[in-house]
Amino acid sequence: MEKQRTLSREELLLGARKESLSRINQTSLRSHGKLWGMDVFSWIHPNVTTLNTTIISFPFPVKWVSNKVDVVNALDQQSDLCAKVAAVFLFDSSVFSLKDEHVLNLKYCVGTTCVTEAMNMVKIAGESPSILLFTASGDSAESANFEFEQILKVLQGK
Repeated sequence: MEKQRTLSREELLLGARKESLSRINQTSLRSHGKLWGMDVFSWIHPNVTTLNTTIISFPFPVKWVSNKVDVVNALDQQSDLCAKVAAVFLFDSSVFSLKDEHVLNLKYCVGTTCVTEAMNMVKIAGESPSILLFTASGDSAESANFEFEQILKVLQGK
């Protein structure tokens, strides 16, 4: 019979700390440098209230690549957010179903079915200087974030 090794209290604490730091890194605003003259940020599973506050605090207009749920939740909670968002590019829905008041106040609203298509659309929304913000929530957030980071690596030449 094989004896199982038990973890010490220190090993358990270190493991829990490592997991906590990893979770924080995945669920907080992350900077990715510059792309096409824009400051680039990503945020996986953002808290909608904190997301709205962050968008409003950005010094430049925001080009937002996101899934539908993040956009709808953010705009429903704070409709004046449209004043700061120059463009919205959905990567999970080609059908854009926002309230009329939101659509009328957004210069660009594009719905696509993947992150790559959404990122290709970002170039059409002029406005410089600006912020490129990528957010994702739900079951496919991690895979969408992985796709976004791969696109960035290619485009930034990393």
